[in-house]
Amino acid sequence: MNAVSSTAAGATVVAISSGANGALSGWDAYLWILLRRFRFQISAWLVPLWLLVGVTAPSYEGVYPSLETRTVLIEQMRKSPGTRLLYGYVPLPGRLGQLLQWETGAFLLVCTALMAILLTCRVLRADEDEGLIEVLRATGAGRSVPFVVPVALVWALVGTLSAGVGGVLTWQTRSIEELTVLGAWALAGTICVTGWVFSAIAAVASQMGRQADQARGLSMVMLALAFVLRVSADQISDGTGSDWLRWLTPLGWRDLVRPYTDDRFGVLAACCTVAIAVALSAVVLASRREYLDGYLPDRSSSRRRWLVRGHMDLLGRLSWRGLVGWALASTGLALLYGSVSGSIKDLLVPGSPTASYVGKMAVGSPVEQFVSLMTVVTVLLVAVAAVRRMNWLAGLERAGLVEVELAAGVSRGRVLLCQVLCALIESIILLLVSATVLAATTATQLTDDHAVARSFVFTVSQLPGMVAAIGIAAALVGLAPRLAGLSWVVVTWSAFAQFFGGLVDLKDWAKDLSVLGHHLDVVGSPDWKPLAVQAMVGLIGIIIGLAAYTRRNLPA
Repeated sequence: MNAVSSTAAGATVVAISSGANGALSGWDAYLWILLRRFRFQISAWLVPLWLLVGVTAPSYEGVYPSLETRTVLIEQMRKSPGTRLLYGYVPLPGRLGQLLQWETGAFLLVCTALMAILLTCRVLRADEDEGLIEVLRATGAGRSVPFVVPVALVWALVGTLSAGVGGVLTWQTRSIEELTVLGAWALAGTICVTGWVFSAIAAVASQMGRQADQARGLSMVMLALAFVLRVSADQISDGTGSDWLRWLTPLGWRDLVRPYTDDRFGVLAACCTVAIAVALSAVVLASRREYLDGYLPDRSSSRRRWLVRGHMDLLGRLSWRGLVGWALASTGLALLYGSVSGSIKDLLVPGSPTASYVGKMAVGSPVEQFVSLMTVVTVLLVAVAAVRRMNWLAGLERAGLVEVELAAGVSRGRVLLCQVLCALIESIILLLVSATVLAATTATQLTDDHAVARSFVFTVSQLPGMVAAIGIAAALVGLAPRLAGLSWVVVTWSAFAQFFGGLVDLKDWAKDLSVLGHHLDVVGSPDWKPLAVQAMVGLIGIIIGLAAYTRRNLPA
């Protein structure tokens, strides 16, 4: 096998020739190409999740060294409706392994599902939409390579993630007595089969939909449905003791395997069979589908004529569906965290292990600490939406649509500033939605120490942080669209500094380098300085982006 690369018009085409014949000829070269193309995305998924697993159990042991110190925590977590909704029921008696698979395990399952869905849709359907699969077939690759290799790659990545989780937890059994080897690999196996089945679901969605966006949307709907079924299964199990509904949702398989409690490896084998069956159904659908076609109706265009009044009006029409989706997500997250605020006084009793743990992440009274952390989570979702909206301009440029807009008489400066304004408006709307829902929900659970007013003010006063995030993203997009991905470093660092900065003894100046967590308080004199600095950073970023965008080549 050899690969020959040639460059024309700025694009690199790899010619694959192989001595092997058949449906899988050239699979090794294509696998290597995919690994090179997505090596950064793969690392961005695997490394943080491995680090999370590595720090969770030692952190639990440091704060709750014995079962006695966890008694209040376990009782409150089992009573809290919001916590049960998010994670399910805490297994008794509450050993470290059970806590880990309950909280961190739930997070890992969702993140693994997201990784499997996003990567599968990207390498399987988006490459086809962009014409890369046609180029691949023209190089002599076998007819099964465009489907088998991407799916196999994602399954291998899920297996690698799971193996890393199992390896880290097995190594920690040497120093943490409450962890077991069987529990470690039962949890790793649960993560693996969950990722595999969602990758298979995404593969099916890639055949059903006509574009990558439609495939991603279908897959996300299935993930949301799996979460709803898991919550329903918890209610049925609590009332009747029956677990039959858990079999219908991959997010409920963890409660059937019961890592660190029963370690049912036979259940893992059955779940693996389900994942393989779903993947085989995707193979059948792929074999009967025309290239660039799908089984569902085409919703990518409409015969209705729009009366568009300028570029900003066009952006609004194209963005409103996404805004509604983010608003619903913000509403759900605010409802969830507001519903658990009632248990805060019992959890954060002065001198308790939980109070000392939270004290490392936030300052002030227990209510102030809790509301501060709660609003950081809700505003984090807004920051993701804002940066994504700003980076959308880089995607439009790569797709050649910006040149079409410029040809219609829209100036470069107007294109960039309209995108900035759209991101700002979206941020304001989402902050108001989150603040209103969070305050209303908190009012039904907790009214002490200005909890309701703080829920609202802590949220909306973080708007300058969103301005800073948008400004940084605008500067990167203005300089070069390939730099747009660096804006996610800002969001990631901000989340790390707020949630883990105190735990790792991060310097105060480093924690302040965050677009999250800086807000006004309803008690005492307001501190405007951090907000003014954030607004200034955002304004400077917008100016840099505007100056660069109006001068550089398009596309760059």
